[in-house]
Amino acid sequence: KVSVLESVEQLREDDQGETTFVLAATDENLEAVRTHENQVYIPSTMLTADNQNSDLHVYFDLENYPFYQKAKEVISKEAKPKGVFRFRRSVKQATNNALFAEDLYVLSALLGEPQDVHVKQTDRSVTTKHIIIMMNFGGGTMAHIEYKVTNQERIELEWSGIKNIIEFDSDEMNPIKPRGKTTLPLAYSVDSILATAHKVDQALVDRLNHFEQLI
Repeated sequence: KVSVLESVEQLREDDQGETTFVLAATDENLEAVRTHENQVYIPSTMLTADNQNSDLHVYFDLENYPFYQKAKEVISKEAKPKGVFRFRRSVKQATNNALFAEDLYVLSALLGEPQDVHVKQTDRSVTTKHIIIMMNFGGGTMAHIEYKVTNQERIELEWSGIKNIIEFDSDEMNPIKPRGKTTLPLAYSVDSILATAHKVDQALVDRLNHFEQLI
């Protein structure tokens, strides 16, 4: 059972039971619910030095998208995936590199430990931020990752493997024509968050910090 709340006060009034409560991901709400006995799940981008020692679970949005889960299922059939992974992501804002670091964390969990990483990005004074990351995982596996800060949310994914080719474009998820008159947002379920979330420990924190420092 899922209950979407507008405030933490509603949580105090509700019967805990088997209900999963959903609150807006704000620092104020996080501080308020940390005093409760509930298990707390937050986006990994909210993880800071102040709350790293808390009893928290974090989730990565890329890991929860149904299209990524399907791609992961196909790619993981090989013990050591061989191919080229292309990932392009447009975001509306990026105040720090936490989102990019979590994507690299997820992709490394799928493709292996990167042996060589090259990062290029536009000057910080440029309005449209653009980052290109090349990752060589060895054994014939590479990833080409692009990020752009623009006025829309969009994800494109391609996998060119030995036996499989996968393509996905979130813009093609629009179920109604003409194009541009409606949008289907990138979304995932509460069930998926509960299934994929990671318990915060020092190894996870160090890994995320490693990728953030690379960028």
